[in-house]
Amino acid sequence: MFLRSFLKDTVFVLAAVILLGIAYGRVKKQNEKDLDVQEASETIHAPLPIAQIQIGDYTALVPPGPNTLMDVPQNLTEKIREGLQNVSSVRLDKDKCIPSSILRTGWKRCLGNYILAATNAKGKIKLIEVYGGNASGSGFKVACERERACESGINPPFLISAPAGWTVVALRTVAYDKSSEDGVKAVVYIPYSSRLNTPELRQAGLEYLKEAILGAWYELRAKDIKSKYIDGKVVTDFGTPDHLSVLILTEQILSDIGFVNGSDAQRIEMLDRALVTLGLNRWKSYEYTLSPAGARGIGQGMERTYTSIRGKYVLADLPEDHIEGRVDHHTAIKMMICHTDAEWWAIKNRPALLRNKWKRRLVFAAGYNASIARVNKALESCGNNWRESSCTKLPGETRRYLIKYEWIYKTLFDPAFRDRLQNTGLNMSDATPIASK
Repeated sequence: MFLRSFLKDTVFVLAAVILLGIAYGRVKKQNEKDLDVQEASETIHAPLPIAQIQIGDYTALVPPGPNTLMDVPQNLTEKIREGLQNVSSVRLDKDKCIPSSILRTGWKRCLGNYILAATNAKGKIKLIEVYGGNASGSGFKVACERERACESGINPPFLISAPAGWTVVALRTVAYDKSSEDGVKAVVYIPYSSRLNTPELRQAGLEYLKEAILGAWYELRAKDIKSKYIDGKVVTDFGTPDHLSVLILTEQILSDIGFVNGSDAQRIEMLDRALVTLGLNRWKSYEYTLSPAGARGIGQGMERTYTSIRGKYVLADLPEDHIEGRVDHHTAIKMMICHTDAEWWAIKNRPALLRNKWKRRLVFAAGYNASIARVNKALESCGNNWRESSCTKLPGETRRYLIKYEWIYKTLFDPAFRDRLQNTGLNMSDATPIASK
């Protein structure tokens, strides 16, 4: 009886162990299968590696942004070149031009009138005449990505509203030119639109910025131009490639108020716009950018500032013509480098600023935007509260300028901050409200 009971219990236990083993095997196998699926899924959806650009001793990270649209041709750069060639070989019809003012006569009638080159996904190029804001007899309809931004200028964000799937890749128009007989000259340019915001063109913009900055920086480094204020230092010790990169991009942000009040996605869209414009137009970028105050060119230098820097830093060999000097990227960047050194005149506690590299960047950025004497005192007074509107000693424009500068610097040169942008589910569709204003 006992033996029979023992065997019965033993068989039951063995059966239970076997069943548990089978169940465990199935669960383990299913878990491994699930893990394989998860790993495969993560591999498929993993973000592209962040492109890095070495700018001297500094590693810049290409900002995030949208991927290339499906209906934009894969050989976009080639189509842009073709579009430029096509618009270069035609002229606006002066009789068709619709002037925005009766005072505009001659070729000035054609200010704000355009010939566009557009491509579809298959790479077919079409020329579209736009007189008075309307496409003329071409079967195309045009729209503007930002309200009233396509009424004048050489960088209007035109979109083809119909038929769908077309991208503007070049334009021809006229721009003011005091040296010409009619007061204007023909201009060929690549206007930015969000359809051109591709990873390749963002990287191309940062690559060009690197080339332009290092060309000027190494020239002044080779000339060994001494600092006017700090013994044993040269101007390139302070006008560093990272600072210059961020300063240029800060100057070219579309809207400082929109940027400061915007989301990360909206800020990225504005930063991408500046980089893509540089990638598209390279040395011709911002040639006609002129602020109401008279700031001009890639660095938005003022005439008075340029003339002062030219006289103070003779070895920099800046041209006498202040317009040429501010429009030409090479000389404009040389001026910016020297300007950074010139700001030391207002700094009383120089040893402290020499030790604090980040604070020095902020002070010099503020001094590029406004009077260095005033903003330095304001930053000293407000301390870490300079971002707050309660810091009334700092001009509102300069406060916004520094917020732009700080955010752009971190996006380009701070890997942890850049990762945060990448990993917070950045939705570039959020950029639409700012871009449309």
